[in-house]
Amino acid sequence: MAVLVVPNDSRLQLSLVTGINPDTGKPIIKKAYFNNVKHDAEEQDVYDVATQLIDLQKDSLDSIDLTKNMQLTE
Repeated sequence: MAVLVVPNDSRLQLSLVTGINPDTGKPIIKKAYFNNVKHDAEEQDVYDVATQLIDLQKDSLDSIDLTKNMQLTE
């Protein structure tokens, strides 16, 4: 039987550098999550929104991640 893929809403994650750990010298990362990103949103549109959100932050960007969720059924 073929697998049916049912897309669910996705999650956007922004990783922000909030400072430097004085003991290790490594960056301190804070993550901000935005749930319920529509499954049919274009990646470029999500990226554009993410960059606008970053402009509102006082911390600098480390990474932008988009997690797509799907349910697999028969």
